[in-house]
Amino acid sequence: MKILRAIDRFSMGLSLLSGIMLGCMALLIVAEIFLRKFADISLHYVWEVSVFAHMAAVFLGAGWTLRTGGHIRVTLLLGKLPRLGEWVATLFGLAISAYMSSALIKLAWSYYASGRTSGSVTDTPLAIPATIIAFGASMMTLQILLRALRLVLGEAPDLDTTGEDAPAPIMD
Repeated sequence: MKILRAIDRFSMGLSLLSGIMLGCMALLIVAEIFLRKFADISLHYVWEVSVFAHMAAVFLGAGWTLRTGGHIRVTLLLGKLPRLGEWVATLFGLAISAYMSSALIKLAWSYYASGRTSGSVTDTPLAIPATIIAFGASMMTLQILLRALRLVLGEAPDLDTTGEDAPAPIMD
């Protein structure tokens, strides 16, 4: 299905963005350390921006991590009852993820409505990082929902990204 592939591509793009964000965060922290040590200059915004970038990166990469089977799983139930276990885990995960996404969307909206800021040097409007985090959580919820759809369709819920078989279907 084209829509499933498009969502997979989008999730993969978000995970690449997540990796870039983590790399930039690391570079900023290293620059802050060197500048403070050797030039007696501090980049005051680095630590705050790094926290926001780290949280955003975690949530933006979560959907692709799920799609490629990278999340930690308890396989006891899957080993005994593979089909039922997969369904139970998927539906339980969907319920938790949907609740979390809803709560994060409400939080982002409350930050937007109140105009709340970080209250630090940058005075970042908290709606910005909260919206990115809520979006990432919502993408993970969508991937879990699509995982359930793939189970209904009889497709493999995880992509094989080991390179041992045919290329991942999103690369077609």
